[in-house]
Amino acid sequence: MKTDREGKEAPELPAFTVIGCLLGFFMTVLVLIGPALLWISTRFDPGDDDRLVVVAMGAVFTLGGAGIVGSHLRQNAKAREAHRGLDRKGVRANAEVVSSKRIWVGEVSTPADDVDLVVTGPGVAPFSARVLTEDVGRYETGTVVPVDVDPGTLLFRLAD
Repeated sequence: MKTDREGKEAPELPAFTVIGCLLGFFMTVLVLIGPALLWISTRFDPGDDDRLVVVAMGAVFTLGGAGIVGSHLRQNAKAREAHRGLDRKGVRANAEVVSSKRIWVGEVSTPADDVDLVVTGPGVAPFSARVLTEDVGRYETGTVVPVDVDPGTLLFRLAD
């Protein structure tokens, strides 16, 4: 059963993982390198040519690091808001797997399943959805899984 309406999966919530902690550590170091370089530049003699290079590097690292961290924080805030919206307005529905195809993603060719769903439920007009999941083999054709859906925007998340 194919429908004309297409749903959109809610963005993934940031997780507290070892990789996330390492990424946070390196982002903090990146942001702090700029001010450190600017402070170091105050130790040079005013006529020293290297001072201008250190000031330029400090400014680039400060602005670039702040931009990267700000972008990351903004993405996390949007993901959390999307999930809070689903908590407030979402209804529980069922999604039937209509097809599941094994694909390889990423630079190291990680296996994943590209899953097509049809979502139906009380107060929700049927719509199609697509999920890319690393839970390989979990969603076989014909399987019905619970989802939370915002009927107004068709934003959804797997509820299992």
